[in-house]
Amino acid sequence: MKNYVPNELANQPNNVLLLPNPLILMMRNLLLLLAFAFYSVNISAQDSGDTPGVMEVKALLASLKANGSTSRTATPTYSYAENIEDLLYKAQPSVYYNSGVLHTYGEKPRNLFTDVQSLNGLNNPSLLKNNIEMIIIKINSANDLNATIDLSLFSSFKNLKYVYIQSMVNATSTQIASMVVHPEERLRVFYKIQLGESNQ
Repeated sequence: MKNYVPNELANQPNNVLLLPNPLILMMRNLLLLLAFAFYSVNISAQDSGDTPGVMEVKALLASLKANGSTSRTATPTYSYAENIEDLLYKAQPSVYYNSGVLHTYGEKPRNLFTDVQSLNGLNNPSLLKNNIEMIIIKINSANDLNATIDLSLFSSFKNLKYVYIQSMVNATSTQIASMVVHPEERLRVFYKIQLGESNQ
């Protein structure tokens, strides 16, 4: 009967390749962990290609639906995405304010339609502000991209939740985001490029 010989490779004390130094192994794992963390942060920052705080409307709605975020309305299952979609796509009592001309349709308007050039006139005392939840701001020309959208102008809109920027000219997310100044935590800002689409 043949004598059993233990595995010599496993018993060699100087075999560094098979039994690495625990300190070297720990350092390697730490470097891999750090590399993964930096990679993850970089990917999440570039996730949608948008500047943080200003998202494309479809990306925002998809994100809200994926997260299942619910709004602070009376119905617990009513989501932020559903509220935004209602305001965007369903007929709502609305105010239109362009070039100093004010038109109000319905009682307790929830939407305010305006353009970049008319923003400074929103202090109009005839404007019904109490129930406005969304302000829709149109960018009508390339020159409008040089203007600013100062969110502090909306401080008197107590129920305002959303600022929707519609660009009727070609623009990037960076250009649109750079227009927005004095952000407020209570406001979600999002946009859509609407080249060749009919006005809402």
